[in-house]
Amino acid sequence: MSFDVRALASRRFNETKHAEVEWAMALESARQSLKFIDIDYESLEHFAVASRSPAQFTILARLIYQYGKSHPNGTQISELIIGFVNESPFSLSDWIDAIEFFNRWLENKNRKTDFLPMLKYLECCVASQDAKESGQTLGALIEDYLNVVGYEG
Repeated sequence: MSFDVRALASRRFNETKHAEVEWAMALESARQSLKFIDIDYESLEHFAVASRSPAQFTILARLIYQYGKSHPNGTQISELIIGFVNESPFSLSDWIDAIEFFNRWLENKNRKTDFLPMLKYLECCVASQDAKESGQTLGALIEDYLNVVGYEG
């Protein structure tokens, strides 16, 4: 399967109203940087469609790239993400929102973490009793957990 940057950029522009050229740049950058990482174009397109903006997609692509570089023989991160999403009541878009929020939270604190521990933290939050009872969005749930519990990673 090929990754049709122009068609996908046009589609995402029509769906999000973010500039088509911004989508095209984000998609082409991901295609180029991830071509040596173990991710298939179908998953990449799935992530692009679930992303709410080119900037959000770029954050996700960067995290996937970093994971792939440090875990070249590991499980495909795309499979892990989809697995976490499928086991949760939240959509892929919700998870990408939470990843973006968590990433910005870390940046604001001048901290970094590997992508897998970030995903596992999100998974733990999703499995919590608060997630089952509160009816919050995943982003609000993660914000609450980071503010109350923090992050040790």
